[in-house]
Amino acid sequence: MKRLTSLFVMLLVSASAFAYTTNKIVIPDIEGYKTLKGDFHIHTIFSDGKVWPETRVSEAVWEGLDILSITDHIDTRSRKWIKSGIISSDCDSDTPYKLARKAAARQDLILISGGELSRNRPSGHTNLLFTKSNEKIVIEAEKFNDDNAKATEAGFKEARKQGAFIMWNHPHWVKYSPNETVIGPVQKKFLEEGYFDAIEVYNAECGYSPEAHDWCLKYNLAIMGCSDAHDLMFNKIDYMGGGHRVVTLVFAKERNVASVREAMNEKRTAVYADEMVFGREQELKPLFDACIQVKNVKWSKKGVSCTLENVSSIPVRITKAPGSEGYRYTRYIIIPPFSTIRFSAQPLSNTGGSASLDSSVRKVVANIFVENFHIGANKPLKTAIKFVR
Repeated sequence: MKRLTSLFVMLLVSASAFAYTTNKIVIPDIEGYKTLKGDFHIHTIFSDGKVWPETRVSEAVWEGLDILSITDHIDTRSRKWIKSGIISSDCDSDTPYKLARKAAARQDLILISGGELSRNRPSGHTNLLFTKSNEKIVIEAEKFNDDNAKATEAGFKEARKQGAFIMWNHPHWVKYSPNETVIGPVQKKFLEEGYFDAIEVYNAECGYSPEAHDWCLKYNLAIMGCSDAHDLMFNKIDYMGGGHRVVTLVFAKERNVASVREAMNEKRTAVYADEMVFGREQELKPLFDACIQVKNVKWSKKGVSCTLENVSSIPVRITKAPGSEGYRYTRYIIIPPFSTIRFSAQPLSNTGGSASLDSSVRKVVANIFVENFHIGANKPLKTAIKFVR
């Protein structure tokens, strides 16, 4: 009885912490689009995960996500587990989505159907999103179990019939890229034949791939980042310390499935992970403008000053960029989440000393690099803080 009472108390405390401690990812909308946060690669007990599908929904809602796709492995291992009794014979590759669907609808989470086609080398792993029947994909792939490349392509063909969106997963995973991250012959064939719509450039298990980031730019593919979680998110992330899961940012016209798909088709995506943002310049520049708001501008003979307010969960790191040598301003700034700092730009004389700001000057441009917003491999976003009177 004492053990039961202790267990009850522990569960009650855990439930209370879950209910009252939140760490939602907050990222503002950009001009013309809603900024939706999603995880498009995650597992449950229906493949090699440890978590029930409905729990995945609760985790996503708690963290402030808008979109979730449960992508259990839809390969032969699930069938083996069904035969061995680990998974009920009433289940199939579409069961996780069916179980999570009602919970997602109740909690206003956009749930995307999907699965991970997981073949050994040389094919690797790919996520198939917006599928209609994972079972049909598995059946087609299993016709070529002795040839991983043919099995993967057969799965792709069936997925395409269903209108699926195909993401090449973690090309930098050490199991498949032990020495360097390269495009192998099979992946090159899939690229040339137009099968890939996106690449997972950031995977929480193996980090960021600058090579994959540049491939997305070269081949015009969506830039994606995912948790690939198998365990409970609370066991993986230090939420109390301010941690967040890896998320894909989708810049959608509306908050619904059709708009999410349209945005992904048009490559309007980016990745937020480990206090970094990875994407394209056309999305990251307006995202920076939305995150950092310029307020309380004041002009004087000494120069111009303002308050920079960060309205996002992203700590923003700024350094001075070329093109504004005529002004003195702080060369390195960190603006923590939901905080403000004072920023000023003062004119310099020809000798490098202080000068007065002429009243005829109507515009001051402070060029900056946003060091944690990368628009390519090791390439920070260059933008400006502009003052106009």
